[in-house]
Parts: sequence; structure tokens; C-alpha cells
Amino acid sequence: MVLWFRCVLYVGNSTQPGDLNSADLDAQTQDVLTPMPARIHAAAAISTVHLLVAVEGGDLYRYNTETQESEFVIDLMSDVTSLSFDAFSGLVYAGLQSLEVLEIQPFTGDVTSFETMPSIGRVTVSPNGQLWFVPAKFVQNNTISAWDLPDEL
Repeated sequence: MVLWFRCVLYVGNSTQPGDLNSADLDAQTQDVLTPMPARIHAAAAISTVHLLVAVEGGDLYRYNTETQESEFVIDLMSDVTSLSFDAFSGLVYAGLQSLEVLEIQPFTGDVTSFETMPSIGRVTVSPNGQLWFVPAKFVQNNTISAWDLPDEL
């Protein structure tokens, strides 16, 4: 899991499982920002100072890069395979190991079921207004697919 945000690379698990790290590519340095309670499975930048981080088991935490504090948001009760932020709506889409795709309000923890993935994979928001699904293992019966995202708030 790697995110490029505000000229800093945020990386999960690079020093040890559960560590949220920052990497300065110019200075070639790496720092541990905070230990999370479990191995990091996914993360998404949700504001200029916030990351939404999913750890093993399905817990979501909001991490503030300025204060360097994390706050528990919600337990999704399933491992997260991907998180993707939609800047238009402010929602985060989470693909779960259970195959469910959820819409998450990252600052309230409100969750709505959005769709069901055809197999284990990852979802990502596209600039064309769709949420794309890519299977973790591309085999003959698993295809790349997309769902339309809401076009109004």
C-alpha cells in the first residue's frame, strides 16, 4: 500500500506490519508516523491532512498528518481489499474480502452498501464518474467491470 500526497509518500507496513510510514524520496529517509493496531491493508487520502487507513480485520482509522494522531472510525467486520476516495462526493468506496462494496462517509463513519464485486479484487474511482473493479486474480470468468457513481449530491 503506497500513497503519494503533499510531496510525501505514505507507506504501510514498510518497517514492520502495522507501521504507517512517511518516505521522503528526495532526502531518501523513512520515518514511522504511528503504529496502527494491525497490519495495514489499504489507505486513501481524504483531505489535505487526512488519510483513511484500513487495518487487518476491517477497522478503519482516520489519520491526521499534521497532528500525527489517528482516530477510530468504524469496524467494517471484513478485511478491506481497497479504498478509493471520490473527490466529487467526498465518499470513500471500500472493496471488502466479503465481496461487498461500501460507500463510507470518512468523517462520520456512516456506511451504505453500494454494490457486490463478482470476485475478490480492488475498486477505484475513475475520473469518468465510474467505480472500476479489477479482480485480484484475472482468470477467464472474472472480467474488469464498472458501476456508475452518483452524479449529484
